Amino acid sequence: MHVLQHSSRRMRVALWLAFVAVTLLLPWWQVWTPTQLWSNSFSDWLIAQRAAGQTPDPRLVVIDIDDASLQALAGEAGKWPWPRSLHAELLEHLLAQQAQAVVFDILFSEADRFRPDADAYFAEVLAGTERVYLAVLEQQPVDPGRAPLLRSYPSQSGLQAPAGADPEQRGLLLLPQAVPVRSWKTGTINFTADSDGVGRRYDLYRRLGDWRMPSLPARLAQDLGVQLPAADSFMLDWQSAERLAYVRIPFAEALAQARGEAGRLPADYFKGKLVVIGTTAAGLYDLRRTPLDELYPAVFILATAIDNLLNGEQLQLAPAWLISVLGLALLLVLQWLLLRERLLAASLLTLGLSLGLCGAAYLLARQGLLLAVLPALLSVWLLLALALVLAYQRRRQQLSSTISLFSRFLDPQVVAQLVAREDPQALLASRECQLTVLFSDIRNFTTLSERHSAQEVMQILENYFAGQVGVLFKHHATLDKFIGDAIMAFWGAPQDNLNQAVDAVNAALEMLENLERYRLEFNHPDFDIGIGLHTGRAVVGMVGASQRYDYTAIGDTVNLASRIEGLTKGRARLLVSAATRQACGERFAFIAHGDFQVKGRAEAVTLFEPRRKN
Repeated sequence: MHVLQHSSRRMRVALWLAFVAVTLLLPWWQVWTPTQLWSNSFSDWLIAQRAAGQTPDPRLVVIDIDDASLQALAGEAGKWPWPRSLHAELLEHLLAQQAQAVVFDILFSEADRFRPDADAYFAEVLAGTERVYLAVLEQQPVDPGRAPLLRSYPSQSGLQAPAGADPEQRGLLLLPQAVPVRSWKTGTINFTADSDGVGRRYDLYRRLGDWRMPSLPARLAQDLGVQLPAADSFMLDWQSAERLAYVRIPFAEALAQARGEAGRLPADYFKGKLVVIGTTAAGLYDLRRTPLDELYPAVFILATAIDNLLNGEQLQLAPAWLISVLGLALLLVLQWLLLRERLLAASLLTLGLSLGLCGAAYLLARQGLLLAVLPALLSVWLLLALALVLAYQRRRQQLSSTISLFSRFLDPQVVAQLVAREDPQALLASRECQLTVLFSDIRNFTTLSERHSAQEVMQILENYFAGQVGVLFKHHATLDKFIGDAIMAFWGAPQDNLNQAVDAVNAALEMLENLERYRLEFNHPDFDIGIGLHTGRAVVGMVGASQRYDYTAIGDTVNLASRIEGLTKGRARLLVSAATRQACGERFAFIAHGDFQVKGRAEAVTLFEPRRKN
């Protein structure tokens, strides 16, 4: 992996394999993790979008034991649970109106010892019909070993034992014991949440070891001739984004109609209806977490499950292998771009593909297919993030190296500004450009060396160079090198400088002024220098071997500047070429010194001595 070029090959391979493994395995990993939480949250949003465009089955009606009904019937029935005579009275009315089926989302697990007549009335009504379905709830026993044997439950409970089922299997079921067994038409109403606490699926069959029991929606759908799916559960396809998706009739209002009291309901309102009786009352705590709401009434979950089975509208989840393959394909495309160090293209492609996949997931969800795209995108984003981090670190290293390198040649503040604007690699690349080159040499340095010890000579040079380098940096020069007692500098690279000749002459004049101060301060009255300047085309860039590179200028312009410095002896401390004089315009006064022949050039060189204008 080229983006990981500063790591070992083994580490690069290990990281790549880790990304592939995460991509392939994450869609199959169903335990609760932050990634699964984010994926579920996105899927829940998609489910809600799908639900907003659905239409509930008009046959389904919920008779709601709501807070208003509890209050309205408190004087007659007392606190919850009510006497079953109220349910019997309403049930008689619903059956008389020829409701297609009545489903109780209420547990009648114990006989009412204080009102046996009410139970008898309820049992009498149930005995005369096969259109009423009662709820069963599986519970987790405190001591599983002491739970009832499943074979001990009545056959009317609906428990099914396949061939070879363990006869010693145990389980705890809350059955409608308040009703005679002969009237049982039962199914489970358990609503099991996923690992994040949100319920998204409903049982077709409740598994109790080898045994199973149909859910209440499955029992009703089977009786109505619906072919059930082969799975044990299905994803709910919510039929509205609202909490109360189906027509809701308060229990007190339905009971009033049963008693012949005038109301808003037509006389035959319940004819042909599938009636689900349950509660939304806050005090009865029959609320669940769903993709649509944190407190979704369980009776409407049951109604949704019935609606789904009757109309074949279950949500489908894209297979995990498809998500894995999709994620691996995205990973390979991203890796192909990263191998070519196309980080911007990789970033834009990743963003585009992510938005595209999320858009596709939205469109598919509207058609009933959930595509969990976040696990597929996770590894892609992680790989891109790692590539960007490493690229950032590499750039910082390049900037640090470039700053360290150019700080030897330029004012450090100028270097920091320069690398902030430019690509470090481009700065170091070789190029031909217009330069003004300065050579400065100490006169009679050999004689000076003979008069002082080596340590004194080094101290003299150090003091002199320190002052002159400060002058060069002040005037935007690039310090090329020290050649013994000579200084080479130039203007025009790595920064372009349209005023390079003027800056070079100003620097040279100030170097001469600095020379006078140096003579007085360090008591070297015989210390003298010569400076030559020439402007022309030259090549600049990194030159050297793998062990050491220097940023330097080469070409005839450099050679001529050196020759001009040599011609200053006996003529002037500072001489410039005609090209430099022309580039300076009228900024300085120039004294012509004539034409001179220099080594290596056929044409004579015209030299000038610049001076500041008064």
